Amino acid sequence: MMSSPTDSGSVPVQQSNWWLETWRNYICAALAMLEALMAIPTFISVFPSCIITGIVQLLAAIVTIAIEAPAIVSFLRFAQPIGSMIDTKPQWMKAVFYVIIALIPSFFGCVGFTHWLGIIAGLGVAAVYGMIILGPKASRDQMKFQAGSVPAGGQPYSPTSP
Repeated sequence: MMSSPTDSGSVPVQQSNWWLETWRNYICAALAMLEALMAIPTFISVFPSCIITGIVQLLAAIVTIAIEAPAIVSFLRFAQPIGSMIDTKPQWMKAVFYVIIALIPSFFGCVGFTHWLGIIAGLGVAAVYGMIILGPKASRDQMKFQAGSVPAGGQPYSPTSP
C-alpha cells in the first residue's frame, strides 16, 4: 500500500485518485469550455440542423460550467441552484447526466468535425466522473493474488513468499 502525499507516512493508506478528485472541477470546466468553443463554429452555419445543434451544444456546455465552476457564470441566475442541486447527487448520477447532455446535440442531424470534437469534450467530463467511480487500480501483487495463478512449484502466489 502506498501513502498519499498528505499522509504523514506513519500509517499506510491505500493510494487513491486524489489528484483527479482535487482537480476534477478544473478539468471538467476546461472540457466544458472546449465544448462551448466547438459549439460556436457549429452554429455559425447555413444549415438549420447545424444551427440548432450548435445552440444545444452551447447550452450543454453552459450547464456543465454552471455545475462544475459556478463562479465563471455567476452572472446567470440559474447557475447557483443547478450547481447546488447536482453537487449533492452521487458520482454515478453526475456521470450519467453528463453523458446524456453531451449526446443530446447529436440527435439534430449535423455532422461536422467541430461538433464531434465538442461531443467528445462533453463525454470527457463523464469519463472524469467514471474514473472517480471506478477508483484506483489494484497493486501488481494484489492482482496476481486475485488471479490465483499457480506457478511451477505448485504453491499459489503470495506477496510474502520468496
